[in-house]
Amino acid sequence: MALTSDVVVIGAGVIGLSTAYHLTRKNKNLRIIVVEKEKFHGAGSTAQCTGGIRHQFTNPLNIQLTQISYPYFLRFAAEMQYPIYFRKRGYLFVTTQESRMQSLAEIVHQLESRDIPAELIDPEEIASRYPFIKTGDLLGGSYCPLDAYADPYGVMEGYYRQCRRMNVEVICNTGVESIITRNGEVKGVRAKQVEISAPVVINAAGPHLHLVARTAGIHLPAAPYRRQVYVCAPLQQIPAGIPLVVDMDTGFYVHAEKNGILLLGGTDRDSSPGLEPVVDRSRLLPFIEAATARIPILEDAQVTRIYTGIRSLTPDGLGILGETGVKGFYCAGGFGGNGFMHAPAIGLITACLVLGEKPPLDVTPLSPGRFINSRPGENALF
Repeated sequence: MALTSDVVVIGAGVIGLSTAYHLTRKNKNLRIIVVEKEKFHGAGSTAQCTGGIRHQFTNPLNIQLTQISYPYFLRFAAEMQYPIYFRKRGYLFVTTQESRMQSLAEIVHQLESRDIPAELIDPEEIASRYPFIKTGDLLGGSYCPLDAYADPYGVMEGYYRQCRRMNVEVICNTGVESIITRNGEVKGVRAKQVEISAPVVINAAGPHLHLVARTAGIHLPAAPYRRQVYVCAPLQQIPAGIPLVVDMDTGFYVHAEKNGILLLGGTDRDSSPGLEPVVDRSRLLPFIEAATARIPILEDAQVTRIYTGIRSLTPDGLGILGETGVKGFYCAGGFGGNGFMHAPAIGLITACLVLGEKPPLDVTPLSPGRFINSRPGENALF
């Protein structure tokens, strides 16, 4: 089957659907086709993310992406006519190390300069507010009350329904096999079931970003990494309204859902890359050690389920966003697990780039070509 479109978006996750939404909002006459390899929209990495939204980043560019995205989350339910259970819970980062404490101080300074409320908290205050946290070895932490949580499924579904209302076509169970190019320009995409001609193709394939780009002759140093999430039954000693607590030294985090169910994880940030969402039970013991060292009451936690999500990471920890060396072929991904919280900004910026409009921030640091003849350092560690 042969189709023709103005724009093809590869990937019906939250970034792909946000991009399609913003494009059609800006130009309702565009014919946009979204193709998805899974059987249903949002069934890839979006379905596995935990829904955190934060301002606390070491890299100012990530802070800017949150600032652009945040207002969209605030009005999402009203404008998109779908609930996302947005809740301001805050994020609390804690550490025992001087260097990380200094990083937290720098983050707080950056946020305050942008009129974003944030504070450094000493161990005594942490213990007073959150008595379930072991604080004896801590130097302190940082807290931003605007950091929040939203339901990833709700956000994805809201975008999907608006896209469908605006006549965006979404074709699932259709994995793209190759990008069609000619004379340095994109001409469309080829899949088993369909070939779609289009002058613009946007690669929002999540963990498969680098593989899709490779079919167009573009090398992206983005690799998919597994990250396990441990689902635990509620504990009376850990209130449902706690902030998302992150131990900077081990990566361990705990997040409470609205029903009190606990989501824990984060200790496998150095795990081997891979696209299969397999659960590695050999990581359970070191995870338990990290979790109970910071929150001792978790010794009584009942793990009800373990699942694995896949995130795409780049050498410098920043995402990839912009037009590639093939004219008309854009990439939007590699945001290292932050794609959900930055999806409104990513979709808006991509739409601006495609339509020749000035984006709300300078995306040069996110350019797909920034890795050529350079070896970026890690400047977006968390």
